[in-house]
Amino acid sequence: MTTQTPGYIPTSEWPNLEALAVGYGEHLMAESSKLSGRHLNLVFSDTSRITHYFVDDHTLKWEVIGTGQNGNAEYKAFEVRPHIFFVDFYKPYYDEQVSVVLNLSTGQAIAGISGFHIINGQKRTWTKFADASIGGESVTPFQPTKDLIGKHILYRYTPRDAYEHIYHNQGTFTWHCLSGTEKGLADTEPCKMLKLADKLYLLFWSEKIMPVESVVVVDLDKMRSTGRFFCWDPKPAKRVQMLFGSYATILAETNAAVVSQLSNA
Repeated sequence: MTTQTPGYIPTSEWPNLEALAVGYGEHLMAESSKLSGRHLNLVFSDTSRITHYFVDDHTLKWEVIGTGQNGNAEYKAFEVRPHIFFVDFYKPYYDEQVSVVLNLSTGQAIAGISGFHIINGQKRTWTKFADASIGGESVTPFQPTKDLIGKHILYRYTPRDAYEHIYHNQGTFTWHCLSGTEKGLADTEPCKMLKLADKLYLLFWSEKIMPVESVVVVDLDKMRSTGRFFCWDPKPAKRVQMLFGSYATILAETNAAVVSQLSNA
């Protein structure tokens, strides 16, 4: 009798996150310069205000109104749909990664801020989300969605790296690496799903094993994703940040209502 489980890879043998990051920008969509020169004031649900001045294609200035907090950052912007942008930048002084989705047509916005803290002696990641409106307009925040539930989707991040996702409910999904650096690895993670527009979603997950925070825009019309990882790699003990894109294929879809009817037949 053997105590080994064939196919199971212990976490001690998982590759480091820095190795994983190689090549993940290969399928990233082209950056947008359309925000250059624009001045956007985000008013959050707690009434705080942060102005963002996009100085040029890559530099922005931000300021929290009334507190004196401000800074400069190098940003990248992607127009994931007409007038809908995914903007990502790092705040060195705060050691935080900020990802913002802006809908310039509706005035809706949401910001995801990720950072580090110590839990049980280990450095882990955290992410907080905050709804906002552009210019203080009265808007409905992006809403949680059930659209992804039951979908089985293949994401190809590079010609070598492919993952399958299965979305179980609004707060849980499973990922499994089919090929590439993490081949054979899999886990089930807590997640967050918001609907940005028709067939356009914000997906967030926080990994239990590795200190990774992922914020992704999934477009099931164009069948691709655009997002970022913000991680602490415990093996080389360093921060790892990366933007990524993927091409998506829906492999299958389970309709829970139909399954329930069949089970009761």
